[in-house]
Amino acid sequence: MWVKPQEVFIKSALWDCDETSLYFVLQRRKGHGKSKGLSSLLVGTLDSVRDTKPAPYRILHQTPNSEIYYVIATALTEQEIKQDWQWLFENVCPTLHSFDTEEEVTEFVCCKINSIIATEQDNFTEDEDTINYKNVDYDFHQRFGMPKDEKLVCYYSCSYWKGKMPRQGWMYLSVHYMCFYSYIFGRNTTLKIRWADVTELAKTNSLLFPDSIKVVTRDGEHHFTMFLKKNETFALMQQLANIAMKQLIDDKSGSFNIDKELLTKLSKNVPKKASFLKRDLDARKQSNLYTLRFRLPQTEKLDGTEECTLWTPYNKRHNYGRLYLSQNFICFDSRVSNLVRVTIPLRNVYQVEKADSGGIGGSGESGSILITTSYHTSFLFGNIADRDFLVHKISELLAKLPNDMCREKGVKAVAGREEGEWTPQPPLMTLFKTHQTSSIKQIQQKKEKQWEDHMAEVGRGVSMYRTTEGSELVVKGIPESLRGELWSVFSGSILQKVQNKGLYERLVKEALSSKNQANDEIERDLHRSLPEHPAFQNDVGISALRRVLCAYALKNPTIGYCQAMNIVASVLLIYCPEEQAFWLLATICETLLPDYYNTRVVGALVDQGVLEELTKSQLPDLHAKLDELGMMKMISLSWFLTLFISVMPYECAVNVMDCFFYDGAKVIFQVTLTILDVNKDKLLKCTEDGQAMQILSEYLEGIYNDEAMALSTEPRTAQKTIKIQDLVYQSYRMYGANVSGECIEHLRLKHRLRVVRQLEDSLEKNTLRALQQDRLLEPNELQELLSIIREELFWAKRVPSERLEAPYEAYRLDYGQFRTIYTALSPWAKGDYAEAITARIFKLMDHDDDGLVSARGLSVGVGLGTRADAQRRLRALYCAHAPPLLSPLDLRPARFTDTGEELAADAICFFDTVENPSTPEPPTLQRSISEVCNETNHMDKSSSSTCSQAESQSAECVRACALWGLASQSAACTPVSGAPPPGAVAPRLPRAHFLRLLAALHDLTQHSAPLYEATARAGTLLLQLGEWNHRPNLDREMSQDSLYMAAAAQPSAAELDPNGNTTEAEPPRSPSTEIDPTDSWSITLEQFLATMLAEPSLEEFFNKQISIMPQLEALRQRDRLQSVS
Repeated sequence: MWVKPQEVFIKSALWDCDETSLYFVLQRRKGHGKSKGLSSLLVGTLDSVRDTKPAPYRILHQTPNSEIYYVIATALTEQEIKQDWQWLFENVCPTLHSFDTEEEVTEFVCCKINSIIATEQDNFTEDEDTINYKNVDYDFHQRFGMPKDEKLVCYYSCSYWKGKMPRQGWMYLSVHYMCFYSYIFGRNTTLKIRWADVTELAKTNSLLFPDSIKVVTRDGEHHFTMFLKKNETFALMQQLANIAMKQLIDDKSGSFNIDKELLTKLSKNVPKKASFLKRDLDARKQSNLYTLRFRLPQTEKLDGTEECTLWTPYNKRHNYGRLYLSQNFICFDSRVSNLVRVTIPLRNVYQVEKADSGGIGGSGESGSILITTSYHTSFLFGNIADRDFLVHKISELLAKLPNDMCREKGVKAVAGREEGEWTPQPPLMTLFKTHQTSSIKQIQQKKEKQWEDHMAEVGRGVSMYRTTEGSELVVKGIPESLRGELWSVFSGSILQKVQNKGLYERLVKEALSSKNQANDEIERDLHRSLPEHPAFQNDVGISALRRVLCAYALKNPTIGYCQAMNIVASVLLIYCPEEQAFWLLATICETLLPDYYNTRVVGALVDQGVLEELTKSQLPDLHAKLDELGMMKMISLSWFLTLFISVMPYECAVNVMDCFFYDGAKVIFQVTLTILDVNKDKLLKCTEDGQAMQILSEYLEGIYNDEAMALSTEPRTAQKTIKIQDLVYQSYRMYGANVSGECIEHLRLKHRLRVVRQLEDSLEKNTLRALQQDRLLEPNELQELLSIIREELFWAKRVPSERLEAPYEAYRLDYGQFRTIYTALSPWAKGDYAEAITARIFKLMDHDDDGLVSARGLSVGVGLGTRADAQRRLRALYCAHAPPLLSPLDLRPARFTDTGEELAADAICFFDTVENPSTPEPPTLQRSISEVCNETNHMDKSSSSTCSQAESQSAECVRACALWGLASQSAACTPVSGAPPPGAVAPRLPRAHFLRLLAALHDLTQHSAPLYEATARAGTLLLQLGEWNHRPNLDREMSQDSLYMAAAAQPSAAELDPNGNTTEAEPPRSPSTEIDPTDSWSITLEQFLATMLAEPSLEEFFNKQISIMPQLEALRQRDRLQSVS
């Protein structure tokens, strides 16, 4: 790569000269390539410690009488620098001899190089990464053997504690790996950790490891210290580990996509990062915090921020804060927490103009802008440092909005209208009204008046000002008539509804017409959803609940349906129109409580850990007691999954939901900590978990709300404990400052590592336990094999499946991944016929014909070829070549391909010539054939009753026969007699299929002459057996032919045509002329096994036990660049 000429005064202090000419020198950095000695060690150590990473190759320009040299080219590889060196000799050197002075030569060379660089820059927009980063990225891939698509994010100088001594070096953080490399005086230290294997990340400060970062994996602990940017490094490590954990939970983010728009977007005062990927990750992190703070769709990307003031008309004040700008929203948050917050959708912006004055002091240097919405609401932002740039940026974003962007509609519910066969329902509370006393009606009316007055000041809908007065009203409880509207606004679900207009109707129509497991589970739980409410004692409410749950299961199949979703959705339907309830449910499942409602309830398990840590920090003595009783994991799951609806009275739980939608998940932790704190003294006296659970249950049942009617008409039996409004207020007063949304997200990140790793370990243990039942491979071999399978799936960016019938079904390999592992482990996949055998074993193990094989299929396929007895190995090979698994398409000869296929064709031709030998067989051979036929005669009769033709056998029967005898087969399939069950008998093998099987056997035994000869003898016997099986059919055809010939010899009566002319009758055709004699040629599995096992050498060969541990170790250590994934 050509670089701008730079002066250097010493050309060989740290460099070795490889080639020299009159005007140019090609140099290699000491410590690279073949250079050795003390100087190479010193330079290598110096380069390892220094921040700058010079390229290992460079070209200098020199003149004979000058002491100044110019660096004109650098390169990472010898091949690149040789190309530049060759170009200089072909295009520059011939011209240099025409100059008179050395100064002219130097000036020409520098101008030539500068012109080349300028030409390249004209065709290049903006470089993503710095040159120094590219050098480091090259070293990273070379040192750690990374695939080309592995992306290096950043690198940091640090020390790694190996034993009792720190090793100074560099930490490399990539998308999937954390690596460390140190080179100190010839001694290398290399560490490579995959993020998916990390179970804990923590900052520590102990006497042994001062001010360090601890990384814990299943294999041990690693400590890193002496960071220059410790906080930045730790934050990036957490972010990358979190990405890896989310990929393990589901594969929606399996591929890491870089946001290339960052290169072209209009920006200002953006610091240059060494890596563009680091800049992208920082932007992604800021966008996640932004969407969480303002309850925006997760796809929203933060464009930039600006300090400014916001004029609030309700109190006529300027409020300092920060303005946030993204592609669809303008948001503001005050510097004082919760003082004022506002969200303005860009689709509602009608006009953006510069204001004449604004801000505090009205300084001319600080500009103001006025934003007017289509609802005639104005927002005045002042004290903006660069007003022109901000206006230009907003105008640019407005211009990018689609022309058909729908405007925000009113949030009040409208009665449902007929659409096809179903009608979306309004809030069910308007259809099924509950009786209210006069006092409760007055309280509700008073609350409505307070909210109406408040919204008259701060606005209504998405763009209303969020103030401290509004927070106080939420804590007191939202009136029932406004609950649906405000829930949708506070949660941000109204934004998703507007952006996805018509999606709910389409999902309902498709979901109701489909049958799947999720719909069946929903149907079972419909009548268990809030049965005490009259709305769900009627088909109207049940049908609405069915539509919402089925539509969401179709929208997000990763989650589908989980128990507790029906309870939450039923409450949403009471207060919200049907479609708003659907989008509220989506916001809960995907944003507010992420990963809660998947089949493994990962999010709820993560929040269990969060609650445990919060309890330990806020209530340490109570935490120790609950941990002793084993109650910490019993408390939170049902409380959190149903948002307290299932553990406290319904009319009280909805008040918790008011605050939950307003402030997010922090509310459920605050309330839980308050409940534990209030009952602390009683819980500390408990001696068993049942006693403690009884105390908490009685307290929760005693919570009351005298401002709303209870659903149950029966008299209340539980003793009143606390008013719900007081409980919520206490939770904010006691824990509101210590438990924030940012704190919850930080703790979730920490505990997600542990929970996901525990789930992965549990799945792996269950899988190993299931695979060991086959009794083929050893436990240590299965452990290594499963690790390799996980590695292949990891690089293929696929995650273990859910909703499984067996644990090993979680790990499913396609043919490319199966072939990579099988060919490395199985002795059957080592010859010229390896590809064909691998493909047939894959098809044999693909039980559902979906192109994927489970971990058990691979372990059985490898185990049959290495550990099974001879009879089971031969049975598997026979079934792999039997119809319908070996289709007619597979029988086509592959000509002019690789050597393996040609050898297989030669083997087929060889056995084909043996079928009809030109010379008579020896008597001994004839006797052996008759003996084998007599021995297998009863086998033919028993098998012909169950499978008369190959076409009548299904693939399931063939696979069952191949795997018969494994310990994991069900007891019902194992007959008492020891023979395969009737439904698992292999079909007869036709001639074409048999020749393919013989070709495979020939390939497996061609390395040994005795084995080859034994295979030839057995093949000859089996071909003769096939002819013997075919002979009765030929005798019958010959007798029929004689009858037809006798009939043809008799004179036939003349026949007259319609015109009265005589015609000659056509002689009858022999049926044997219409039948292909090869169609009836076949052998049975019993004949094949008896013939093959009659050869002692073949029996010994197929009984040989083979260890695959060396192959497994080699496979684990292989270069990932050569992997099929």
